[in-house]
Amino acid sequence: MTLGPHLLEFSKVALAAIQSHRSSAILLDMSGVEAIDSAGLGELVILYTAAGQSQCRLALLNPSPHIVRLLETTRLSGLLPHFHGNESAISWIRNAH
Repeated sequence: MTLGPHLLEFSKVALAAIQSHRSSAILLDMSGVEAIDSAGLGELVILYTAAGQSQCRLALLNPSPHIVRLLETTRLSGLLPHFHGNESAISWIRNAH
């Protein structure tokens, strides 16, 4: 999730999913994300805002330790909850109602 065409494509797909959601919560699987820069963090904030406007909550699933540190350092961890494993994420989704 670094500045470039891949981030733009991710943004389009994620925004479409948020806008057409049929759930009160959306999980972004971050397990394949190895790098994230300020543009990627900014995109996560944009998605968080879009989700809120759609009456939906957004969380990250399986972010790397590096991404978790960045979220904590930038104080975005309060906005973007993150989970390691499906059970805790499913519990969070169930409590979203």
